[in-house]
Amino acid sequence: QRFRVARGERLSGASKTQQASAMLVVIALQKRLLSSIEAFARTLDVHRRSMLTTAKKAPEVSTRNLDLLYNTPDGDDERSELPEDEVEREEDAQMAAATAQSTADATALGPEFALLDEMARIARAARYDADPRVRHLLDWIRKNQCPDLGKEGAAWKPRRVLIFTEYADTKRYLQQLLADRIRTSDRAEDRIATFHGGIGEEKREAIKAAFN
Repeated sequence: QRFRVARGERLSGASKTQQASAMLVVIALQKRLLSSIEAFARTLDVHRRSMLTTAKKAPEVSTRNLDLLYNTPDGDDERSELPEDEVEREEDAQMAAATAQSTADATALGPEFALLDEMARIARAARYDADPRVRHLLDWIRKNQCPDLGKEGAAWKPRRVLIFTEYADTKRYLQQLLADRIRTSDRAEDRIATFHGGIGEEKREAIKAAFN
């Protein structure tokens, strides 16, 4: 909130396009923070690097070209079938463009840099911690899927769970964390599969078959 206010004050006399780009950056960071610290931390790094390298007025970019800062691709977007690293690169490019658009006067960026450094420090410290939603998920898995979770060779019940994430960063974070928590259970390497739009038909069908 302090960061949003600082940007708003700095750009109070800027063009509407610059103000819109500035708020898109804030909205994108807020959405990623609500998804996971991991998603927030990586995108915050993209924004910080872009601010550090932008020291002059950038050409205006239409907010129509920054659509991935509003929403991730849905089923009607052709990008939903692309490999997730390609979509991620486009997201990063849009974040960099929005940052450049809203960083016209580098001499006035001191307060924002200080807040970015503070947010980055907090994010790094908490980046790999299990948040309350993850702890709740692990409790659910222990109750409904693997009662002896944490013990060597813990057996699994024939129950499945689907977890939906908006961002690939959050998906990778969950995959790594869950894999670590179940590593001593029976056939741990077969218990988690990840799925995204550009995964390919053969892999998609293999995951569906394994789930069923």
